[in-house]
Amino acid sequence: MRKRLISGLIILCLFFTGIHSGLLLFLPAFGSNNESYALYYNNLLIPQRGHYINGTPYLPVSLIGTYADNPGVSVDTAGKRLVIDLANQNIMMADDTTTNFIKTYAGNIYIPLREIDQTLYFPLNTMEQFFKLSYIVSGDTIKMRSYSGTDKIAKINKNKVQAVSSLIDGEGDIMFMNLNDTVFITGQTDNYYRISAEDGSTAYIMKDSVTISDIDLSKIDFYAPKKTKFNRHGEKINLVWEYVDHISPSPQSDKHKGLDILSPTWFDLITNGDGSVENNGDKGYTDTAHANGYMVWATITNNMSTKGSTAFTTKTFNNSGLLNKSAAQYIFYSCLYDVDGINIDYEDVSDGDAAGLVAFTALMRSYTERQGLVLSIDTLIPRPWTIEYDRASLARYVDYLAVMTYDEHYSGSPDAGSIASLPWVEEAIEATLKEVPPSKLLIGIPLYTRIWTVDDTGKIISNPSAKMPDVRNIVETNGLGPVWLDKGKQYYVEYANGVNTNKIWIEDSRSISNRLNLISKYNLAGSACWQLGQAEEDIWEVFDGMLKKGKPMSNYQNPY
Repeated sequence: MRKRLISGLIILCLFFTGIHSGLLLFLPAFGSNNESYALYYNNLLIPQRGHYINGTPYLPVSLIGTYADNPGVSVDTAGKRLVIDLANQNIMMADDTTTNFIKTYAGNIYIPLREIDQTLYFPLNTMEQFFKLSYIVSGDTIKMRSYSGTDKIAKINKNKVQAVSSLIDGEGDIMFMNLNDTVFITGQTDNYYRISAEDGSTAYIMKDSVTISDIDLSKIDFYAPKKTKFNRHGEKINLVWEYVDHISPSPQSDKHKGLDILSPTWFDLITNGDGSVENNGDKGYTDTAHANGYMVWATITNNMSTKGSTAFTTKTFNNSGLLNKSAAQYIFYSCLYDVDGINIDYEDVSDGDAAGLVAFTALMRSYTERQGLVLSIDTLIPRPWTIEYDRASLARYVDYLAVMTYDEHYSGSPDAGSIASLPWVEEAIEATLKEVPPSKLLIGIPLYTRIWTVDDTGKIISNPSAKMPDVRNIVETNGLGPVWLDKGKQYYVEYANGVNTNKIWIEDSRSISNRLNLISKYNLAGSACWQLGQAEEDIWEVFDGMLKKGKPMSNYQNPY
């Protein structure tokens, strides 16, 4: 991405009594006791209280060993994490080959804890299979139920499915359930399954709305069945990366029609480590994204902004133990957080590691295919100094290759200029197409620019990155009249900054529409944007119009 610009079984969430599960409730803030949630275990109130934050229920670690029991899970209080040795867990991946790979190489995985009011809490939605607990969030309560081997476990296979509390005409209430909600089957009629609610009540749902699992989850610790892998069937797609440091932002509450895939930067190779991967995943983020119609492709990195990452990447590529461990952890974490794909973002790779990067990608591909996950990779534009990316070979192992067509002028550039002028972008696309099929190519779209401050000699004083809304505010506040640069296909402004001058090559609906036009011109797969937190909300209408509805770029020529 050159993106460090900031300088399985489905989760068990039941929908009963007409109340939405934890995916869609209001979101309490951290550290406020009056927003804590009452906890019930098998319909009995327990003294501890929990929290519910951005779609994830959090329970105090003091429950581990009693209500939440798995002898293979330990609490690392100092590291604020749970530790799970997968070699000693009864896990089932999509097939025996993947299961054996994970159990042999993944080793210890780590689940981050949240500290709230000086108390550590674990994410129940991430840990429910390990602790064999289903749950619902209802009002200000979190109700847990232990798995039972006597009930069949099933998932809802459609969205917004109706269930009824009684099969007698005119009696009972209607309830709504969502795609991938999990239910317990306790009986059946000719046309309906009877399902159980947390309060002991029953509901009925049409049989064709339910897919029954053939696995007894009360006897295994984690199950990740194969997903149905996404196929775009010729549709143009749009991905946006979302930068995550340690805590994921609140997930998108609405579906933007011009946006298909959220790609949070969740999993990083720990530099100078043992092959382990830093885990910043958030199951609530995935669940909310899915509920709103998004796919999630987790981004994995080699920690390129960390000192020593280049040398350790070389070491990892040349050490089968490190390589297999990192790959096994990437695969497992991706299944644990129920993502739909993996996006490889390995940067600052040594020139001599081109073959190593291909081998790593091929290794990942062998398991993403088994799990039904999409695999994509990010590369720099073709230049003599980017030979670490063997694009032709990489393209054989990935579903999509995103070329990072931005940072034409970057933070260390000797001259001020555009982040991505159109001729520069088009040249990069044409060069990449010599190695990569257009059906796999995603064009990089910047949702940021730079504010270049130069002195009267043209010397650069500073060039911080700027979000799209911030630039619009600068233009409006200062009453600036942007000038269209026809060669670069974007607007430009400059204005006084004391004795210096500020210069901005603007990213807006018109500049982006010109880049999206290249997708049609070269019949590319779609686009990939860096990054979500820097976009204007209405920019997705441009993607929707041009990628989904075939509107011409002339519809987006007047952004001011």
